[in-house]
Amino acid sequence: MPTLQSPILKSKLLNSWSLFAIIVIPMCIAVAMTMTNVDLASPLGVSAMIQFSVRVAVPWLFIAFAASSLVVIFPGSLSWWLLRNRRIIGLCFAAGMAWQLLFILWMVIGFWDYYIEEAYNYFDLAEQLPGYLLLFAMVVTSFRFGRSQLSARQWKILHKGGIYFIWGVVWSTYWFELFYYEDIQVIDYTYYWAGFASWAVRMAAWTKKRALQPAI
Repeated sequence: MPTLQSPILKSKLLNSWSLFAIIVIPMCIAVAMTMTNVDLASPLGVSAMIQFSVRVAVPWLFIAFAASSLVVIFPGSLSWWLLRNRRIIGLCFAAGMAWQLLFILWMVIGFWDYYIEEAYNYFDLAEQLPGYLLLFAMVVTSFRFGRSQLSARQWKILHKGGIYFIWGVVWSTYWFELFYYEDIQVIDYTYYWAGFASWAVRMAAWTKKRALQPAI
């Protein structure tokens, strides 16, 4: 990996756990402030928090998903900085999804009847449960004590397969929102196209690397 040229991107403040704090602390403040503006004694209020917590988490998934490919397509200080901090960015996504899981459990425990009658969807559960399990495994194996339990090949399969699966679950949510629901908001379009762009960057990088491989 080449040396980062930008003094700003080389600063300790914008790397590793300092970067995590810069992203996650405002995220948690935003969630906490939003909680004060909704009725958490109502299932609709809890449902709003489920949706909000996903929205603050999703951008970090798309950035982490595209980071390694951006270096191939747009090599430079910024793309190398993103790649260097891809683990931290992924953990920021996980932090946002931890909030979502909290509110889902709040809904299930506090408003079971509403959850079963209005919110429960077998297809969503079939996607989301494996997604949460994969995300948990990826978080644990992002640290030395967890990674040491896997071989290099197992770790690569888990993290590469996992991020594709989680990306697919999240992006398909916005695909369904646009094509099957009427209450469409600007952020739904934004995240749909951002997710598509992150996938397109990966495909472009794959194509470029294939084109650069010497013919056999």
